[in-house]
Amino acid sequence: MRKRTIKKQIWINQNEDNLLKYKSKKSGLNESEFLRSCIKGYKVKEQPTKEIREFLKQISGIANNVNQIALRVNVNGNIQTDDIKYLNENINQFILDFQKKVYSRE
Repeated sequence: MRKRTIKKQIWINQNEDNLLKYKSKKSGLNESEFLRSCIKGYKVKEQPTKEIREFLKQISGIANNVNQIALRVNVNGNIQTDDIKYLNENINQFILDFQKKVYSRE
């Protein structure tokens, strides 16, 4: 049995149709889901790009490693030179890569 039993038919022009297709695709929703979300007052956001998802994955990995290093520092009372080197290299490289991608779009 169908959850939605009422069919609505609307008329839109070509520009509105193009915009609906574009926005629904960007949000990862089909057109019906997109329109229902708008009716409910939800702020429909674009899905993160593949690039953004990759950056999130990288920063999550770095954060995990920072947590492990912090745990060792709390247990041992000191930080290893290798840990400082890892943090310095990886965090700086992440920031440089991120800035290149962000500023190259402007």
